[in-house]
Amino acid sequence: MTVVRRLEQSVGRVFGVGRVRVHPLFLALLVGAYCVHLLSEALVLFLFVVLHEFGHALVARSLGYEVEEVALLPFGGVAQLSYVRIGFEPRNEAIVAIAGPFVNLLCVFCISVLYGFGMLPNSLYQSCMNVNMWIATFNLLPGLPLDGGRIYRAARSRHVGYERATKEAYHMSIGLSAALMFMGLFALFSGRPHLGMLVLGLFLLIVAWRGRRDLRMETMRFLDAKRRLDNQGVQRMRTFAVASSTPIRDVVVQFAPDRYHIVYLLNEDGVVESLVEETELLDAVFEGRWLEPVSTLR
Repeated sequence: MTVVRRLEQSVGRVFGVGRVRVHPLFLALLVGAYCVHLLSEALVLFLFVVLHEFGHALVARSLGYEVEEVALLPFGGVAQLSYVRIGFEPRNEAIVAIAGPFVNLLCVFCISVLYGFGMLPNSLYQSCMNVNMWIATFNLLPGLPLDGGRIYRAARSRHVGYERATKEAYHMSIGLSAALMFMGLFALFSGRPHLGMLVLGLFLLIVAWRGRRDLRMETMRFLDAKRRLDNQGVQRMRTFAVASSTPIRDVVVQFAPDRYHIVYLLNEDGVVESLVEETELLDAVFEGRWLEPVSTLR
């Protein structure tokens, strides 16, 4: 068993996580840092990325989620929750998302206190402060899979539906990645190369593009999780009015978390002729009736 694998297992046991995985991009960064004699700076980055990500994991566990895997990336990481409790709850998603940057800001405070008492050399103080501020700031950008993107989706999904909010967050991420790569290229041609900005921009573009490509699959996971929820107690409602010929698919993709949906069916004259409830639509989706018109559920 490799040293990296042993480290992953040990860290996972300490924080109660199913599995910890160091992304190959992070390993490449460590190797590159060693080659250019910047390994100590890379290890500082690794330390605070670990703390950032396990801030997410510990808060998720406190909310009752099972954390199956944590993948460590140079800008933070990704905590994969179990499928059954995937986290399609806006309030909890926002709380878990903000936990990572909060840990980095807490580290900034602690480092400042230690430095104030003369317990840290100036070089280490500057390195730790820069890394934590960079991780916190970058992760709060409003694009998925960054923490800011998850907070954005949590805020928007109740109003525009889960799929549309997710799509908007991925589009923002693609725009942010383009801006990062442009700034990286500008720095390169101006004689002040910033390879990290280019790499992060490219990585963010790839992840966002894949997420956008797999958006419908993520919507299906959301709908399945919604179908499995215990709908006891008082719930807020959202209502739609659609033509009776509208495919079931076009209705359910507008569903939002934390809401129960009622759909009014309109005839050719625009008059309400019946209504369909959320449970009926979700059952139809997972019976394979995705493309049938909603009128078949009357």
